[in-house]
Amino acid sequence: MKFTIFTIVTAFILSSCKKEIYGCTDMTAANYSTLANTSDGSCYYEQPSAKSTTATVTNWNLNGDDYVAIIPWGDITSDVIENGMLIAYIETGTNVWTQMPIINYNTGTYSTSIEASFTVGQVLISVSNSDLTVPATPGSTVFKISIVS
Repeated sequence: MKFTIFTIVTAFILSSCKKEIYGCTDMTAANYSTLANTSDGSCYYEQPSAKSTTATVTNWNLNGDDYVAIIPWGDITSDVIENGMLIAYIETGTNVWTQMPIINYNTGTYSTSIEASFTVGQVLISVSNSDLTVPATPGSTVFKISIVS
């Protein structure tokens, strides 16, 4: 009996010595606290900034064997190029967007692809045939471009 009471009292004293420190206990959060031992629900997570634009290309220029179009966009800075990424979509139906690059025409002998790349201040869209022949003129095409930095 003495041993049981002693054990209970000792456990109570030891458990009451542990001080709860409230804060963010999730190591992946932006405000993670190494001192916190009890989560208080305050964790937050940094979200990458994203910007999007939509452009309709009607004028394509023949550049060698490819058709190209340049979409000017001032939000593409050297920092975006170094630390971010470009995500490009082409409208393949009414409000139907397909992520690029895409193969939009394919036969047994060649395929036509549409790709996007970017440099400071602009997005370059190119249409090319795999057999290095000139593709058909793309016509009016709508693109949605997003940058994530």
